[in-house]
Amino acid sequence: MSSTVATYPLISIVVPVYNAATYLERCFRCLQEQNYPTLEFVLVDDGSTDMSSEMCDQIATKDGRFKVFHIKNGGASLARKYGLERAKGEFVSFMDCDDCVDSRYIEQLFELIQTYGTNISACRVQRIFKESEIPTQIEGEQYLLPFEKLMPRFFKYEFWGLYGKLYRKKTFEKITFPIATISEDYYVMAQLFLQEQKMAYTDAPLYYYEYHEGSLSHLAISKRAFEEFENVKAVYEMMQAQAPQYAEMALSNVVETCVKLLSMNHRESSQKYKEFATPLRQFLRSHIIEILRTNAIFWKLKVLAMMWGIV
Repeated sequence: MSSTVATYPLISIVVPVYNAATYLERCFRCLQEQNYPTLEFVLVDDGSTDMSSEMCDQIATKDGRFKVFHIKNGGASLARKYGLERAKGEFVSFMDCDDCVDSRYIEQLFELIQTYGTNISACRVQRIFKESEIPTQIEGEQYLLPFEKLMPRFFKYEFWGLYGKLYRKKTFEKITFPIATISEDYYVMAQLFLQEQKMAYTDAPLYYYEYHEGSLSHLAISKRAFEEFENVKAVYEMMQAQAPQYAEMALSNVVETCVKLLSMNHRESSQKYKEFATPLRQFLRSHIIEILRTNAIFWKLKVLAMMWGIV
């Protein structure tokens, strides 16, 4: 990449931070090592109670590219929205503070947007269990994903996260961030893909998601866990209205979520979250004909859907 900084538009990387003091030094290092020349780093401290707030303030005094905002705890989705609204870049990316990125992460994503003329680009996100597992070879194939190739992959659990991508900031002008905090990225990305209809992609692993035992996505049943249903149902309704050819795929994700949550609830305490489980059972009952007819749902899942809809 040329060293002429003025050639490159400002890119903002938004990082929600919550009780992540263990990982912040690594996060800051990944940001500072980016090859792309014109960056700002928007750290949104989401009401941390450990040393995260102080660490964010300290890095901002040492490196003027870091902008720090302290807000009341409201979850990662609202923290990202808050950071997005304050980002000054023409383009924006998102990074979770306990993850890692390659030094060419932003550089390659920007080049993809320039090459393919899209408003969104993405790289492969690779799960790791510790930092030593980060690959040293990051070459990969690059190509354009049109809508008809993008959406089937999306509904098979690819590209759900806001992280691992670069966006032209204006693409978010009509996008709604949900209040429900589980699978919130799925809801946001569904809107973006319906709007943009294409994405530039490289299968080079430039973003590394670190697996943690006890993370929110692996917790036991709780009142908050049922929020996932609200987001996946909203995406199904969105597809029915705007892209009906993908409604069955979206329905499959709703059914899978219902079965998962109802099974977890039954194992742990069937009465404790009864009021939250009831809408899931009602959905299964009211959509049972569609569920049985669709080829996008495996028969074992159909049987479980019928069982939980009757109980």
